[in-house]
Amino acid sequence: MSALPLSDIQPFSRRGVCPALSAPMQTGDGLLSRVAFTGYVYPQDFITLCALATRHGNGLVDITARGGLQFRGLSPQSASRLERDVLKLGLPIRQGLAVETSPLVGVDQTAIADTRNIVHRIRLSAEKLGLHDRLAAKMSVIVDSGGHVSLGDLLADIRLRAVTMNGEIFWQLTLGGAENKALRAGLLRQEHAASVVIDLLSHLATIGPDARGRDLDLATVRTVCGERLLDHDVDVAPRVAQLPYGLMPLGDGFFAAGLAPAFGQISAEMLASLFQKAAVLGLANVRPGPSHSLIFCGREADCRELLAYAATAGFVTMARDPRSAIAVCPGAPACGSAFMPTHALADHAAAECGSILDGSFTLHLSGCAKGCAHPSPALLAFHGRAEGLAFGLSARVGDPPTAILPIGAQKAALSRLAQLYEKEHKPGENARTFFSRLGSETVSALLQQDN
Repeated sequence: MSALPLSDIQPFSRRGVCPALSAPMQTGDGLLSRVAFTGYVYPQDFITLCALATRHGNGLVDITARGGLQFRGLSPQSASRLERDVLKLGLPIRQGLAVETSPLVGVDQTAIADTRNIVHRIRLSAEKLGLHDRLAAKMSVIVDSGGHVSLGDLLADIRLRAVTMNGEIFWQLTLGGAENKALRAGLLRQEHAASVVIDLLSHLATIGPDARGRDLDLATVRTVCGERLLDHDVDVAPRVAQLPYGLMPLGDGFFAAGLAPAFGQISAEMLASLFQKAAVLGLANVRPGPSHSLIFCGREADCRELLAYAATAGFVTMARDPRSAIAVCPGAPACGSAFMPTHALADHAAAECGSILDGSFTLHLSGCAKGCAHPSPALLAFHGRAEGLAFGLSARVGDPPTAILPIGAQKAALSRLAQLYEKEHKPGENARTFFSRLGSETVSALLQQDN
């Protein structure tokens, strides 16, 4: 794959397509390019990527909610040079269909299964059939092996989840959305998992480029799968959301250290310093993961030292960090669609509203109604509009708001929510239960108080 000629770098013409090295996306601070990795990367290579972010862009780097690495502030000329320089590194960069699995695949002995063979077969078959160009732009397949890294909150058109029944490994097939909202279709044996995914993708391709996993009903799935889809299922509850931060034992004396830049964005210089520390400690393998995480593997003492360094440097290293309970997009001025600087509001919420950010829900702060940082509904969902900050309870941003907060009143309104919870919640009642009990009208009235 060679770098694009400058004349070929154009805005996206395909609705919903994601930025990529070969197809940068226009944002408020220039063009945006993204890479996703299919394997581990050395810290030194990440140091080089950070240098490229400064050389070709504005020196800001994003780690996305799905573990992508984004370069910001590119021009058409520098985007082409960035693609050329990144490809020269020979890194395991994903191309084509998004088939996602745990970043700890192959090393996490707490996982139920090793997904590498299934993932490889799906990717190879999809490439041979040319499916990527015939499917919806954001088509996603998740193969979830269990273990330390949970993928249940990530949206997927087709999801395989490893389960055990009578000592044998099966794959639970679900379709459309996050795991707890997806259509449960049934169980597959190991030898049929990859072929079923390919056949379902091929069926979606015949429907058209906008068809998604949510468009498949159970009767259609059974017709496509035939006898490969077992009649019985196993009653396994969706995995509890588990943020991949902190120290994680992998087995055989190896550990993983999971951490994340606050709100998914950091300067390339600070990020390079983290990788330099990892290199000095001998942590040779690193990979971005879900929830904006960076996951390093190595000995326990080295992982602990890296986590201590990262905490001092301002990274999120614990799931109970209030910042880990906030989903926030880059906001203005980085995004041309945003009506407000979201990170300033997120900083305020993390510092002043920690009592409600107890891990029981995600606070969603979006610069506009698109909701890129958290496509699923959130208990407290806020988004920017021309007239102010719109609010919805247990809603997606972009849903009809129940309140709109004027500019200048937003920080105080969030603080009032925290103060009410501290004063009025029942013993043992978490923030999710508390605000759900109050209901949309009461919370909306509280937000607008004195405005």
